[in-house]
Amino acid sequence: MNNIMSVDLEDYFCDLPFSSWPNYTSRVIQTTEMLLELLRKYNVTATFFTLGYIADQYPELIEKIVSLGHEIASHGYSHHDLRKISDEVLEDELKKSVASLEKISNEKVQGFRAPFFSISKHNLDKFNIIKKYFKYDSSIFPVKTPLYGIPDAPRFPYYFSSETPLESNPDGDLLEIPPATLKIPVYGNIPIAGGFHFRFLPIFLIKYGINKLNKSGQSAMCYIHPKDLDKNMPIINSYSWHYYYNLKNAKSKFESILKNFKFCSVREMYSL
Repeated sequence: MNNIMSVDLEDYFCDLPFSSWPNYTSRVIQTTEMLLELLRKYNVTATFFTLGYIADQYPELIEKIVSLGHEIASHGYSHHDLRKISDEVLEDELKKSVASLEKISNEKVQGFRAPFFSISKHNLDKFNIIKKYFKYDSSIFPVKTPLYGIPDAPRFPYYFSSETPLESNPDGDLLEIPPATLKIPVYGNIPIAGGFHFRFLPIFLIKYGINKLNKSGQSAMCYIHPKDLDKNMPIINSYSWHYYYNLKNAKSKFESILKNFKFCSVREMYSL
């Protein structure tokens, strides 16, 4: 059964304020090249949720990703937390992002993922803007963490209208594809899709979770950042410990997932 592999294409310093980014030396080309080689090795095509800034800085990288058959989607332009920006700033971010990505990729950009999974119950109205530009979204993480999540949101892909983003509506105008979770009685949903949780959780638990989803007829939406594979990621003093936890073993864990499960892009999964 096919699952979905996605990449949040950003540099290691992109969680910092946008104005500070020029102060850091980029590593996105070398880390993305490492990632692309692993995807090639296991014949995986992925959806790259890409920052417009990265596309503008490294258009040749985007061209290579497209040439290898991967899908380009949007991750905004400058990695803003949607909980902290106005509707006007969000609209500008999406316009700039889509313009950059479509110009360089020469393809229609159809999907979006909010930086930091920053859709909460308090800013669901952002979908009134998001739906203007995209056919699908992957921003609602049905978990409870200190940083993000809507724990009672649907766990599996569903269409919704922007008036009721947490309710399935077959006639809705936007497809939501939540990142993969493992539901544990009493405790709730555990995030097994990627990022820090991928580095933190034992590999057997991640595999168990994906297998359980597949056996129930559901695909797992997984994700990775290029920086997750960078065991030499530079230290940023304002970053907390979880940015660096278990980077040394992340590549082998990721390769094990690619080896044991089938993956494709959102575009392929839904014939977009």
